[in-house]
Amino acid sequence: MRLTVLASGSSGNAFLVSTSTTSILVDAGISAKRVACAITDAGEDASDLAAVFVTHEHSDHISGVGPVARRFNLPVHATRGTLRAINRRAGDGFTRVPIAPGEPLSVGDITVSPFSTSHDCADPVGYAFEADAARLVLATDLGVVGSAVRDQMARADCVVLEFNHDERMLVDGPYPWPLKQRIMSNVGHLSNETAARELARAADHPVSTVVLAHLSEENNKPRLAYEAAAAALEAAGRPDVAVLLASQKEPLGPIEITGRSDRKCTRSRSSERVTSDS
Repeated sequence: MRLTVLASGSSGNAFLVSTSTTSILVDAGISAKRVACAITDAGEDASDLAAVFVTHEHSDHISGVGPVARRFNLPVHATRGTLRAINRRAGDGFTRVPIAPGEPLSVGDITVSPFSTSHDCADPVGYAFEADAARLVLATDLGVVGSAVRDQMARADCVVLEFNHDERMLVDGPYPWPLKQRIMSNVGHLSNETAARELARAADHPVSTVVLAHLSEENNKPRLAYEAAAAALEAAGRPDVAVLLASQKEPLGPIEITGRSDRKCTRSRSSERVTSDS
């Protein structure tokens, strides 16, 4: 199984999960043209797309859903609450498929398991993907890491986890106080510190790769997110886990994901570089 982060951040999010026979797009918070170009740049084929899965209805995750679904003739899977929320913005011309947390479904050779998340929207979910004896968990836009998210992470070979903001940068930054409160709330976004605490639980987990996602351009720095994650994994006795940084500006991947019996993580395209001034 492969993961390609097409874009990740406050200005737009899109992820591609693929095998040799099936490709799934998760969210489309960027244009259909940019989705297609990013897939091509990653060495994948947009014509292989089989479905779109939506995590929630905020614009940085769904602004391109309608155009992408119509352009590639794709069904859009989301919870009933999310489908109602995106109904007008996404328009018509594609099939809507309701899903529910705790009810897995199959698309080609990929099993998709939605799970509930905590965010300020209608009915948000994260997703676990299983194929080729490997398991990928995608969890961003989290106010808190609840038991459902934690359970999924504990069984994953690759985890995409939100490292949205540095707490001090957010508090000292230019955002108005009500927005800061919303971001720091239980239905907002994960800080580096909170996300790192979850990685510190990874001592006995099968995880071999962690992708730090949805970094704020205003309230975080790649170096800070990376250092927090690396320190947590070191403390957990897991310095072997690869830590990658997703970017708003360019694709990351494809990342090859394999199961515990044959762990491997490779990058064929660019990733966010961590430097002393990042």
